[in-house]
Amino acid sequence: MSSATRTAPLDIVVALRLTDEAGTLADLAGELGVVPSQVHAALRRLQLAGLLRPGLRAANARALAEFLIHGVRYAFPVAKGPLTVGIPTAYSAPPLAAEIDALDVVVWPAPNHPEAVQGFTLAPLYRAAPILKERTPRTYQLVAVTDALRLGDPRTRLSARAAMEQLLGVRA
Repeated sequence: MSSATRTAPLDIVVALRLTDEAGTLADLAGELGVVPSQVHAALRRLQLAGLLRPGLRAANARALAEFLIHGVRYAFPVAKGPLTVGIPTAYSAPPLAAEIDALDVVVWPAPNHPEAVQGFTLAPLYRAAPILKERTPRTYQLVAVTDALRLGDPRTRLSARAAMEQLLGVRA
């Protein structure tokens, strides 16, 4: 499989965003903090992977949930890094923060963000992830739950699975 057809981390964020109605490529790119050509390339790869509904600019929620629950931690692994200041993610962000009583906080580095907190670094699926909190809150929640699936222990992944299925309206 060539790198042009291999699913990239940004593709997952685009697919999560496409679980809601989307505007133009330029609108999507603006919300996600990327250029339209990146969104266009992501759409091509998502279609090829079966993560979009045929002929539509909409996520195949069932296939997406199955991939996230069973494969994202293998395709895009992550580990906690050093303490930093940033935006909460994984089990430190909604909706999991209310359910999981963790001893630590994990964040996407964003030291200048007005809502930044101290926590252990977690590399986001793409560099502009911290802007999701303001620009597209639902996508922020979905990406944060995805991070819990990438990072978490079995108990955390179980809670993340339930949250993902609820947010996507499917059972995987």
